[in-house]
Amino acid sequence: MTLFAIFSIGIFYVSLDTVQRDAKVQLDNEALLYAQEGLEAIRNIRDRNYLALTNGDHGLSFDGTEWVFVAAPEDIDGFYSRTLTISDVYRDEAGEIAETGTFDPETKKVVSEVSWDWKSIIPRSIFLTTYLSDWIGDDWFQTTCTEFNAGTFEETVAESMVAPPEDNCAIQLSLVEEPSTFFTSADLGEHGTDVVVDGNYAYVATHLTHEGLTIVDISDAANPIIIKQLEIYGKGRFLTKDGNYVYVGVQNNSKGLAIVNVTTPATASLVSSLNVGDYGNQPVVSGNTLYMGTEKDDREFTVVNITNKSSPTVSATLDLQDDVPAVHLSGTYAFAGSDDDRYGLQVVNISTPSSPQRVATLDVGEEVNAIEISGSIAFLGTEDDDDSLQVVNISDPLHPSLVMSLDVDGEIQDLVANGDYLYAALDANNAGLAVLNIENPLAPVLLYTRDIQGKGTGITSDANYVYVTLDTNNRGLVIIGIQTTTITTSGSYISSVLDTGGEDTRYNFIEWDHTEAPGGFVRFQIRTADTEANLASANWVGADGISGTYYENPRTSIVLDPGRSGQRYFQFRMEIGSDGASTPMVENIRINYNP
Repeated sequence: MTLFAIFSIGIFYVSLDTVQRDAKVQLDNEALLYAQEGLEAIRNIRDRNYLALTNGDHGLSFDGTEWVFVAAPEDIDGFYSRTLTISDVYRDEAGEIAETGTFDPETKKVVSEVSWDWKSIIPRSIFLTTYLSDWIGDDWFQTTCTEFNAGTFEETVAESMVAPPEDNCAIQLSLVEEPSTFFTSADLGEHGTDVVVDGNYAYVATHLTHEGLTIVDISDAANPIIIKQLEIYGKGRFLTKDGNYVYVGVQNNSKGLAIVNVTTPATASLVSSLNVGDYGNQPVVSGNTLYMGTEKDDREFTVVNITNKSSPTVSATLDLQDDVPAVHLSGTYAFAGSDDDRYGLQVVNISTPSSPQRVATLDVGEEVNAIEISGSIAFLGTEDDDDSLQVVNISDPLHPSLVMSLDVDGEIQDLVANGDYLYAALDANNAGLAVLNIENPLAPVLLYTRDIQGKGTGITSDANYVYVTLDTNNRGLVIIGIQTTTITTSGSYISSVLDTGGEDTRYNFIEWDHTEAPGGFVRFQIRTADTEANLASANWVGADGISGTYYENPRTSIVLDPGRSGQRYFQFRMEIGSDGASTPMVENIRINYNP
């Protein structure tokens, strides 16, 4: 009996343990199924709208047609608790998922946890982990100049950006170019012929017979004051400044170059004069060498050694076959403007100053009075009444080539570039100044001409003003504010039309990248229709699906107008605002959809 009792008890406990173990396995299996169900529900939500996968803890509820998120933890049958945790994903340099690195906006990490208490005492849980990607939608991506230019701009422009991609562009607010209202003049006693500015002083060549150089204090630009008129033995024609010296081309057969010490402008003094064979024209300086054109019958290009300012010497001359009014240096080349109609531009190799060599010529159809060089582009001012501005490519100085010509309403006497603008002194009574935009130097645009109360003869500029000498006896120098550029405060852009090819297209989200600006904003609206014709009259709507609202945050779910005629055709409208000092720049726009 004792042995039977022991055996029976053993059988009972073995059976009881087996039952308990089976029950435990059953609970584990049920929990595993609930965890798997959680992941499948998350996939369902992802397929409907990837943006619904927001970071944090979520529970789930099935409303009879689809899964939706509820507060976590979710109660299941009063026994299990389920929590779905969604978090961001990062990738290392190899593109592998890592704890830190580059944020991957197209992937989410999902952990499905189901927990319960075994025998109401011992906590147990099961975890399943997966990664979900936004793979289901197509993208309509707008980022290139070609793509943007297919749309419609209003006070906005597509500006070229650094590649990649090729043809990269960004949309920004337009610039507003307005002439400055600042204008003042100085009576020099004769008309002026050329001007250079350094700091608080303007140095002006004038037609005064015995005082051909005038120095003007311009520290108060509105009230210029003559502080010195200097005898240079002739009328001043052209001039330049280098260091403490001003070099003047003089209308004197035997003293065509004057060197003036302007260390103290109010007590400037003539240091020396030099016979360059005839009247001196435009001088330019490089180190201890001065290059200048002259009115000489031959050997018009002159090289002067100015190591000793008190005793300069002519070190070389070169025959360019006609008078040379203009000279401009670039690298080891001098670009000379000639009065020869056939060879208006001449290129001289000055790598050995004592032995200059003409290496190229270019026929621009007229005499060249002025040269201004910006990078690999030379702007030439000529005597052609119709096309007085010539644009020349000098990237290969041995083979200069004419790019284009432009009518600026008068003969150009002198040129100066300042940033994105080119200013020209014109030989015209009612239009003595021309202002051009040279943001694209290969295609300058004439903005306007301006009446400066006389014919322009010489020109220069600084950070704030343009200085023009005039062929007017009582107004030899005028000072004008530089071209001002502001940014328009608001503008818009309407995209081209997207044909998704699907009558029941589902739009997932709108996303964009932009550079912010203080006081600025970027916002979007969309519209859809069943035909492209109906799209033109469809309502623009925002993130609430109604007019008057906007998409103001990138990667926002798209909500369609409930009164739409259809949704196969799509357009977006972008509005940009600024404080007028800077502009937001929108680099790209992405529409994610399922046809």
